[in-house]
Amino acid sequence: MTIKTGQKTFNFGIKVPDEKAEAVEAVIRNHAQWMRDTHSLDDSKIRLVHYYASKSPDFKNPMNPEEGTTGHTVFSINEVYVVPEGIGEHLAAAQQWPDFPTFFSMLTTYGDVLVLGGDVIETL
Repeated sequence: MTIKTGQKTFNFGIKVPDEKAEAVEAVIRNHAQWMRDTHSLDDSKIRLVHYYASKSPDFKNPMNPEEGTTGHTVFSINEVYVVPEGIGEHLAAAQQWPDFPTFFSMLTTYGDVLVLGGDVIETL
């Protein structure tokens, strides 16, 4: 399915000290499994257009990675919903997820950019 302008998103940018990155990645992997269990790309569950999580070293100078890293790892979690109501459905389901408090704590501790219910304004 194609992402369209006007669809709603969650986008989280998380900056974590390298020594905490493994634990944070485990929380993100748990979130991804919960997403697989409760969301889908068809009509069978909460409808997504797109979901992915990524990670990268936090470079001192992204234009010249040879300058080294800051000692942090940067994670990105991105979700795009088919219809605006998907955001509310997602939030309601999250209240039933036993690991939501851990996920939310991670976001509030390390979240650098938190887009909640964002609008897709451009797409290819």
